[in-house]
Amino acid sequence: MLESLRKGQRWLTLLFVSVIGLVFVFFLGTGGGFGPATPAGNAVVQLDELRLTQTDFARERAATEAQLRAQLGDAFDQIGGSQFVDAQALGALINKVVLADAASELGLHVTREEIRRFVQSSPAFLDEEGRFDPEAFDRFASYEYGSQRAFVRAFSRDLLGQKLVQLLVGQMPVTDAELDLRTRYELEAVRIAFVSLDTTALPEEEALTDEAVEAWAEENDERLRALFAEREADLAQPERVRARHVLVLAPPGAEGAAEDEARARAEAIRARLVAGEDFAAVAEEVSQDVATRATGGDLGAFARGTNDPALDEAAFTLEPGVLSEPIRTAYGYHILRVDEKLPAAAARFEDHRLALAREEATRVRALERADTLAASLAGAVEEGQSLEDAAREAGLVLERPPALRRRPDGFVPGLGEAEPVLNAAFALEAGESSPEIFDLGDRRVLIQVLEHDVPDAATLARERATRRDRVLAEKQNRALQSWIEQHRRELENDGRLLVNAELALGS
Repeated sequence: MLESLRKGQRWLTLLFVSVIGLVFVFFLGTGGGFGPATPAGNAVVQLDELRLTQTDFARERAATEAQLRAQLGDAFDQIGGSQFVDAQALGALINKVVLADAASELGLHVTREEIRRFVQSSPAFLDEEGRFDPEAFDRFASYEYGSQRAFVRAFSRDLLGQKLVQLLVGQMPVTDAELDLRTRYELEAVRIAFVSLDTTALPEEEALTDEAVEAWAEENDERLRALFAEREADLAQPERVRARHVLVLAPPGAEGAAEDEARARAEAIRARLVAGEDFAAVAEEVSQDVATRATGGDLGAFARGTNDPALDEAAFTLEPGVLSEPIRTAYGYHILRVDEKLPAAAARFEDHRLALAREEATRVRALERADTLAASLAGAVEEGQSLEDAAREAGLVLERPPALRRRPDGFVPGLGEAEPVLNAAFALEAGESSPEIFDLGDRRVLIQVLEHDVPDAATLARERATRRDRVLAEKQNRALQSWIEQHRRELENDGRLLVNAELALGS
């Protein structure tokens, strides 16, 4: 019995795709959420008098997950888990209701004979001799829908919607020109060289001298004081302590003998320190903090919030020279000694004047340098020189990332998101340099295309057969999604379609 039910579920999940021949199941993104109004009671979706409950949603969700697993295989576990499936199932449930309503308005209908043929030809309901088994069908309909009557209502609604799908996109063509355009988009590749000029930093050999920084500071005193005023709070020194520690490692979940042993070792180390042994020497010998062991456990000067809260609390409570008791943190047990307490101190302009001047003068000079060099390179390209030659004469290094393909995010290795650069690269011929200066925030970029590979006629012809079904399905789904979203908005605006997403998704 259970096997026949499972077979029935699988059959119902795959029925429309196998019979209608269209890849219409899910629409990623359903156009602005799930509507402004919600139905009363336990309805998840309501359209006029039709009310679909959590039971209907659970059935749709099971079908959605089964089909996603069948389509994606091992990749299913990478799509975001149950929340993704929930959202897709709710979207599919709404889409089916919207399609069925629109089909009825157009005068489409489903006959009992059509339903009978579907059911009686389903492998799930055939006995070993290939004859229809009414009992198998009744068990499935009763288990999944409560009764045959309820199954017929739901199935009629879904089949009615699929008839409209067939009417809307069943005869939609995909031309060779469309296929060739997609093939070019996916297979076209370029290799580029680019110059990237930093607008925030200078090359080491061009770093400003102390004399240049001082001269800039004298010329820009008012500007520096304004900059200091903006950063004064950040430049102020908070209360700090200078401390050392010895660490005995113990994992957070340590219990019983392991925890007792770590605590006992910490106590023994503390006893050695109390007896007068040198803290730094003991830390170098036994501390299990590899980052500070070689420096005698020196933690340096730190402010509150830098370390584990328990360690911070002890550090800012202890007086200098006093040993702490063993302190338990996520790392283990610490023996801490504060060497010095450093009070909070307000920032003084004179203390930060030259550092701020170096930072600001470098930024100004770097921007001037980048803009000047970029303009010079662009001018050379406009006069017919290649970017490679112009950059070489200017003593600049060109970067050569791996071959690039078109991608929606415009990512270019070495530049990050750089859609204008990527678009320009595909518009250039092999060997061509662009005089355009691309402003990528903290960089000025110029490019030259080294190679530009475009699929030839033979490749385009060969790819048409392998791509036709996929491109057609994507085209159909885009058109169908647009149509459904428009009709759905009309139903929502008229107050006819109500959705309780919170009830379905539990959000």
